[in-house]
Amino acid sequence: MKVFLKYMFWLLSFLMLTVYYLLSTQLGHKTMGYFLGEYLTKKTYNKIDVESFDLSRYPNLVIDMKVNNETKVQLMGKANVHEVDMDYQLKGEKYRWNNFLIDSPIDVQGHIKGLASNLEVNGKGEVFDGNATYSFIKVPNEFKNMKIALYDVESQKVLKFLKRRPLLRGRVNIISEFEIFSKYKKIGKSRVFMQKGFLPTFAPYVPFVLNSKIDFENVSYKFNGDIQSDIGNLVVNNAYYHKSQNIGGCDYDLKIKELSYFEEFLKGNYSGELNTEGKLEYKEKNFILEGVTDKFDGKLEYLYKDESLDLNLEGLSLVKIVQQFKYPSLLMAKVYGNVNYDLANKIILINTKLKETQFRETKMTNMISSATGINMLTDVYDDSSFVAGYQNKRLTSILKIDNGVNHLYLNDTVLNSETNSIDSKFEIKMQNEELFGEIYGTLENPSVSIDVKRLIKYQVEKKLGSFFGNSTKKKLKDELNQLRGFFK
Repeated sequence: MKVFLKYMFWLLSFLMLTVYYLLSTQLGHKTMGYFLGEYLTKKTYNKIDVESFDLSRYPNLVIDMKVNNETKVQLMGKANVHEVDMDYQLKGEKYRWNNFLIDSPIDVQGHIKGLASNLEVNGKGEVFDGNATYSFIKVPNEFKNMKIALYDVESQKVLKFLKRRPLLRGRVNIISEFEIFSKYKKIGKSRVFMQKGFLPTFAPYVPFVLNSKIDFENVSYKFNGDIQSDIGNLVVNNAYYHKSQNIGGCDYDLKIKELSYFEEFLKGNYSGELNTEGKLEYKEKNFILEGVTDKFDGKLEYLYKDESLDLNLEGLSLVKIVQQFKYPSLLMAKVYGNVNYDLANKIILINTKLKETQFRETKMTNMISSATGINMLTDVYDDSSFVAGYQNKRLTSILKIDNGVNHLYLNDTVLNSETNSIDSKFEIKMQNEELFGEIYGTLENPSVSIDVKRLIKYQVEKKLGSFFGNSTKKKLKDELNQLRGFFK
């Protein structure tokens, strides 16, 4: 019995010394901090080093930690194995936790309270080069009653954190409230507002105002928004996105005051206004875009699908179409028909009818008028067509201007955008005159060559017919045919 009491005394003494060592000495605190860091690292799957662990005022604790070698964390307050009631501060050049990374300075402080299975957290501070306030309840596998407000933060840093393309640049305000938030469950709403934003890809130096609302319902999102700027406005309504199915779409209304601001994005020289509206759909990584515009004083319907663009033209101004592409316009007309553009192979097919067609005064019409006396500017042609194909910077076309009495045909026409040249054969029948020839040279200053032999032949026949009269001319033709038959 004495031996047993002796050993019990030594055991109790050892335990008391151990407790004293752990609770009352700096070396003991350091030892407990080491074991606590090892425990938290295994529990959270993040590297956590406990740099100091002060138990001198137990049950009040002061713990200094470093998370993933980047962020310093300080905890001050009461804690045990069941619950905590502590103030905290996070500070560092960046903050990494599991798959989340804030790749910019962070300095926030707040309070945590409750059981590990029902932990209330709130805080405020500096993040994304702006300010933030937040509160939520952390339960296993999700957050409840989450409220996050980001004020005047850098939009590109927020997009980088969300693993999205940096389409915006500038300061943004984001106000979010979620009943439930987890990887697969999101029920809540957000509002995004920018007083002075920029779109680096489209118009990097033109500021705009952005206002958008987003509703989250698990893996389905609905949102509306608008962008207002000095060069145009974009309104998006009835927008949706289903994350698991990877489909989405919206209605849009776009008004651009000057297209030249978007030359770099459009890869071409365009100018003037553009007002258009339509629908956008996204499915299986493919876009379907359809809409209508009155850009060219008519109705232009468009459909983009499977790398193909189909255009339906109803009464468009030919002059404005040609001027848009910096080509000189020979005609005035209203254009009806369709155009197909195979974007993958860069092939364009054009099949159109021209109504209310009239010639404009150009070098070609002036030369024809001086050579033949034909005034090409007087007639109107309603039975006209333009058929063409474009590939490898060459536009091959057939233009027929006709009203049943007079006509002009431009056959085998080739426009080369690389050399800025034109090569075409023409045939004209107007005001009892016929004319054949070629057009060649540059688009800005084309040359016209008239087939003189055919012109002289036609003029001689016309004069003979006028001199002898129609009956005599018929008689001469009959005699000529008889002679031809004799010599066969």
